[in-house]
Parts: sequence; C-alpha cells; structure tokens
Amino acid sequence: MINKTIIVTGATDGIGLEAATKIAALGNRVGLVGRNPEKGAKAIERIASLTRNDKLDFFQADLSLVSEIHKLSHEIKSKYSKLNVLLNNAGGASKNKVITSEGLEKTFATNQMNYFTLTTNLMDMLSASKGSRVVNVASNAHIGTTIDFDNINAEKGYSAWKAYCVSKLMNIMFTYRLAEMQDKVTVNTLHPGFVDTNIGGNEGSVIKSIVKFGSKLFARTVENGADSSIYLSTSDEVNDVSGKYFFKCRQIKSSKASYDKEQWNQVWNLCESYKEKLS
Repeated sequence: MINKTIIVTGATDGIGLEAATKIAALGNRVGLVGRNPEKGAKAIERIASLTRNDKLDFFQADLSLVSEIHKLSHEIKSKYSKLNVLLNNAGGASKNKVITSEGLEKTFATNQMNYFTLTTNLMDMLSASKGSRVVNVASNAHIGTTIDFDNINAEKGYSAWKAYCVSKLMNIMFTYRLAEMQDKVTVNTLHPGFVDTNIGGNEGSVIKSIVKFGSKLFARTVENGADSSIYLSTSDEVNDVSGKYFFKCRQIKSSKASYDKEQWNQVWNLCESYKEKLS
C-alpha cells in the first residue's frame, strides 16, 4: 500500500514515531497526531530527513478530550480529500486517578474513548476510499482482565494497571464489534509486545515500570514493536482480513473474555453514550 493517506496517532515518539517513519518511507502521505507541537515539528523533521518524503502533516490534539477529537476530526477532513488508513496508536495510563475536564477517568478517555470517537468520526471518510483500514494498537495486558461497567470512572477505586488492562480489552472488543459492522473498511488490532516507550508520560510511572520490566524480559525494541502496526497499515497480505488480533505480523488469539459479544455491545453503547453526551 503506497501513495495512500494515513493518520497515525501518538506519532511523535516510541512505536508511533517508528510506524509513521516506516509508513512514510513507502511513499505515503502521513498525518501525525500528538499533543506537543514542538515534538510534532521535530518528528516531521526527523521523518523527512530519513525518508526524503515531505508529504507530512502534524495535527495537535489532546486525545483524552472528546471535544478535541471532534476538532481534530474536522481538521483532518478539511485537510485531506481522502483517508485510507487510521492507525490508532496513542495511549497512556495515569499513576493516580485523574478525571478529565469532561468528567471521564483519563486512562479510559485516552485509550478507549479516543479510539472510538476518532474512528467513528472518520468512518464516512474511510468508507469512501476503497480498501481502507482501521488499525487499533492494544496489548496482551488485556489477558486475565474483566470489565466492571460500574467502575468505568473509578467510582469504586483506582488501580493504574487495572485501568490500563481494561482499556486494552475494550480496544479489542471495539475492534471486533466494528469489524462485524463494516464491509467497506477492514478493522484489526494488535499486541506490539512489551516495549520500553514513554507510555503515560510523567503520570505513568507504574505502567512504565511494568512495561520496562516486560521489555527487558521479552526483548522487544521500538522497531520490533512497530512491526505489526506497519504490516496491518500497509501490507497487501491483509487486504481482506478483518476482525483479527496480531502479534509479530501473525494472527493470534486474544483472551476468551474478549470474544464475549454481549460485552462488545456494552462497550460500544457505553462509548456511544459518552460521545453523544460530550458532543
């Protein structure tokens, strides 16, 4: 897949930056999404230098806020006449419970409401492009996790690791639900491996410690961690593949809990209700 328009969120460092670089190296136009304009400018300079591709754009947005995602969606639609791939990579986790200005627990807002809102906002644009794709970065951290729908905003208490794991399970359920709904857009998800990145920024020390331990144990570099994101975004081998979970560019099974279709609907309805409430 070359000469396509591809959006990569969380693209100013780590796996997102690596994926954006390799995708740009194939000759695609890449829209990088991040919170920090300075980091965005540096990322574009780096990618352009490495790839000799100047078809690069930066979009600034705080993806923990639905209002900012709506603004971002409008900017993307105004900037581009087509969209072929949306790579939802941005994510994080807060060490302590944080409620956003919109009233949502921040890990849930950043990791799941972000994916849901941006994807559904851009679905009309994606559907208009033949062979378009949505790629959602999840994690094997979801294994062994269940969702307490009465504790979405940490009303009963907060655990940074639990919040992160639940959000990744939601990513997978959202992927499977959306894939069943779509016949024009493929939707897949992936485990990048445990890679030592800047997940969570200054707020995510607990998650960062766990991920750093995992990255040492399983030896996944940023380059390795980006492999499935790049593969699912660009490879012709997955042109007709949808509703699958990948690791190291191969299909694998996600957890038993992730195939609960009743909970797929619960996750979808929850996100849809928050999106409507905050729009």
